[in-house]
Amino acid sequence: MLALEGRPEHIATLISGVDRYNPSNVHLLEDYLQQQLADEQYDLLANLALLKLYQFNPTSLSPTAALSILFLSLTHAPFAADFGLAWSLLSDSFVNGAALPPVVANDSDEDSDDDEPAKKVAATPKGEKETAQLLQSLSSLLQGRKFRQFWSAINEVQGGKDVEGQVEALKRDAKGWERAIRQEIAKEVELSFRSVKKETLAGFMGTQDFNEIAESRKWTIKDSDVQLPQNASNTPKSSVTHERIEIEQLARLLGRTQA
Repeated sequence: MLALEGRPEHIATLISGVDRYNPSNVHLLEDYLQQQLADEQYDLLANLALLKLYQFNPTSLSPTAALSILFLSLTHAPFAADFGLAWSLLSDSFVNGAALPPVVANDSDEDSDDDEPAKKVAATPKGEKETAQLLQSLSSLLQGRKFRQFWSAINEVQGGKDVEGQVEALKRDAKGWERAIRQEIAKEVELSFRSVKKETLAGFMGTQDFNEIAESRKWTIKDSDVQLPQNASNTPKSSVTHERIEIEQLARLLGRTQA
């Protein structure tokens, strides 16, 4: 297993051993998820380990954490299989309409016995399922390289106030998500273009101001065009294949056609 740079040692030990199936470690992985969100990090293996624990222990599932994992996969690895892997581990959860895990009831009775177990009640949905489905739709747009539609959909969220609130919370908590996804889009653009109009590129990047990315990726901005570095994908080379056929082979072929 490859170690991710910046992964805490206790997390690396946890996800590489049998302890990854210990439900008491949920809070450790959730804390690490919060660290990723705050520090612009992304650790797929740790996040999948957390979703696997949720899968084995449905009552411990945190919809907020699950949505955050989907959002990190969407923004940090939009063209990989990460989102699909995360989604598959939530197949029996709220993303497909299952009930949310029960929550602890707010008991305002000061005379209640502290020794009594906390009472749990059914959770009230607040757009979690719809938000997950929106993230899946956004992932499909990126996988299809429909960059303009993606930016339109994520900037003008449809689905009601609950979904809007959920998405805004995801954006607020995931520091640098726009920068991360634009870097990934930039890599995809470089695979197809050597020169592109600034207006077109602005649509792909979801912003008119992409000077920082242009500098980091050595793009050259000239008037209304942007020149991109050459690579094996955007600089195709023609090749000629020569086939040598011996006279004996030709003779056998002609003989079979006359048979």
